[in-house]
Amino acid sequence: DIDGMFKAFLLEVERQIIESLCRIGEEAVSMAKTIPPERGFTDRTGNLRSSIGYVVFKDGKPVNIAFEAVKGGHVGVHEGQRLAQQIGENYTDGYTLVVVAGMNYAVHVESKGRDVLTSAEKQAEKAIAKELADLVTNIKDAFK
Repeated sequence: DIDGMFKAFLLEVERQIIESLCRIGEEAVSMAKTIPPERGFTDRTGNLRSSIGYVVFKDGKPVNIAFEAVKGGHVGVHEGQRLAQQIGENYTDGYTLVVVAGMNYAVHVESKGRDVLTSAEKQAEKAIAKELADLVTNIKDAFK
């Protein structure tokens, strides 16, 4: 049944897209949370580091949410999730990875020359380009 095969194929492509976005999100968050204090910041309350996380969306609906409190930074987790949800639900279509540092002072820390999320964002952009190219190659190979 061609229709069933096509639906199964599309589900597999969707699974791979979401899996790739989650992997890239995990890598970006890990990188951001492990930036040494001399380049990054000293996290006194745990809130800024806890506000760093990601959400993967499909057509504005979350399919994976990843935030973790460190040093008791539960306010940071809440603020990070709130910001990521706001961005994803209001400004995205299709499959989207939203990585944030959700505390309102994250931009201020970055403006002082500290690295909160910038290097992780650059790494994620490169990784997404590579993952997309690999996915396209896999799809083309499937039709050969």
